[in-house]
Amino acid sequence: MASKSNQMLSSIFHERGQFMIIGLTGRTGSGCTTAANILESTSPDFPLLANFEYRGEPFYQGLDARRYEILSKYASEKFQSFISIKVSDLISSYLLLLNPDEMIEFAFNQDTRINKTHLQNTIIHGKFSKNYIVQKFSNILRELLIHKEKPKLEPEELENFMRFLKLIRKFTRDFKKELQEVDNHLYVKVYQAAGNSIRRVGAVEPNYTSMEFVPIAVLQLPETINRTIKIIRKTHGKAFIVIDAIRNPFEAKFFRERYAAFYLISVNAPDEDRKSYLQNVHKFSVDEFDQLEKRESGKTVVEDADFISQNVQRCIEISDIHIFNPRNELENNNVLKAQLAWYFSLMLHPGLATPSALERVMQIAYTAKSNSGCISRQVGAVVTDKNNSIKAVGWNDVAKGQVPCNLRSLPGLLNHFDAVTYSEYERNNTEFRNAARKELIKIVDKNGAQGKNLSYCFKDLKNSIDRKSNQVHTRSLHAEENAFLQLAKYGSSAIEGGKLFTTASPCELCAKKAYQLGISEIVYIDPYPGIAKDHIIAIGENPPKLIQFRGAVGRGYYQLYEPTLPYKDELNYLKDNDD
Repeated sequence: MASKSNQMLSSIFHERGQFMIIGLTGRTGSGCTTAANILESTSPDFPLLANFEYRGEPFYQGLDARRYEILSKYASEKFQSFISIKVSDLISSYLLLLNPDEMIEFAFNQDTRINKTHLQNTIIHGKFSKNYIVQKFSNILRELLIHKEKPKLEPEELENFMRFLKLIRKFTRDFKKELQEVDNHLYVKVYQAAGNSIRRVGAVEPNYTSMEFVPIAVLQLPETINRTIKIIRKTHGKAFIVIDAIRNPFEAKFFRERYAAFYLISVNAPDEDRKSYLQNVHKFSVDEFDQLEKRESGKTVVEDADFISQNVQRCIEISDIHIFNPRNELENNNVLKAQLAWYFSLMLHPGLATPSALERVMQIAYTAKSNSGCISRQVGAVVTDKNNSIKAVGWNDVAKGQVPCNLRSLPGLLNHFDAVTYSEYERNNTEFRNAARKELIKIVDKNGAQGKNLSYCFKDLKNSIDRKSNQVHTRSLHAEENAFLQLAKYGSSAIEGGKLFTTASPCELCAKKAYQLGISEIVYIDPYPGIAKDHIIAIGENPPKLIQFRGAVGRGYYQLYEPTLPYKDELNYLKDNDD
């Protein structure tokens, strides 16, 4: 008979074993679907430590190898398969509300170069027009997609809900093949545009780009996913759920604010592996790959794009966990499986192992970025020696003694003439002040401006006057630059052969400084736009190694590595103390 203390211990961890949501994010071709398939399987077959390598070396080495041995054993003992919610399947549900003519118009609008006759024949004679899901599961579709009140399904409909999910997934696969027969990339374009339409107006509309933006529609798709989660919980009780895949940061924040058991995991493949995979397997041309990159990086020139478009880059930035997924061997997923085992175990049992050295240092860089007064993007950086001993910490901000941008304002610039806060140029250049005045007028007329400090970016304002894009005008030092200068300012032992950790990979200027200092490794979370890698880092006799960060950071770091109770106490409670 179990002791009372043992029963109490089981109850403490019981809830974690009942419900969990993993949201996957990552660029197309990085392996989100592969990760979802692994989690969905009944037995993922997590690799033994001795059985997998990356580029000829053990993937986990030193103490990390011991950590993995503990965590993989726990994962193998405790694993239960996840239920996968594919966002593409839910988008299919919205598409099925269109009639064939509307679907033809919507698809053709995404690429007017395709053969329209071929498209018409495909839609009219294919799975789309013949699909019976709308008739068979009309009430389920209505409850999922029309959000007027909480979903109410009859007992029979609840029993058939998992069958509905399986059928809608089959439809997505079949419809994908049909669209690819018209054009190899039409499926991606149609489904990305459908997602944008749903976020813009709450439904898939052929002419959504010309329709007025409905702000509440931003949450339409995550609410549909949320309704799916609630129905699954109602039918299953205990449920581990994986969402494949989240590509809009507002959708990620939606789930983060509602579920303590939600973890956003970014799956990141090396650029060369991902590009090769998309070109060889999915036949992407160089131009099509570049267009995809632009769409997924939030750089689409569309009104209200920040809210309605995909922005995978931002999703990666805010992820709780970052997983590295090499795609150099198509059938080999051992590296991906191993990391999923590592973090699944910690989700079930926080503090079962301590963080890796990569995680410890990057967590400091991630925390440091919060100090930044930049209103554009906060970046943190840490410089270590070769043994990961920290030598300097930096964040992007103005030089010491100057006022950060988030503590300055357009009204202050125009009315206060403070020589410490605003430069002589800003106080005396008529053209600049007129531009600032116009900028202020644009903001004060908007709802929500009341009470806020109306900061401004000097670089953006100056570039708008010059009609250029000049990085020289930035007031802030870059995070990496700031960390390097701390070494020069306060002194330190030599860092040649050391490492640079940064929350965003360095620009050309900082890459040159790192190279000159003899940095051997640059560890980053998300690639910085530019040519630093190809133009600066990858040449010469002693190029630093670029390493994409893998591990938990920020909120995820504390969620996974802070023990629920001291481990020694937990082991004591496992003993039979009732004797």
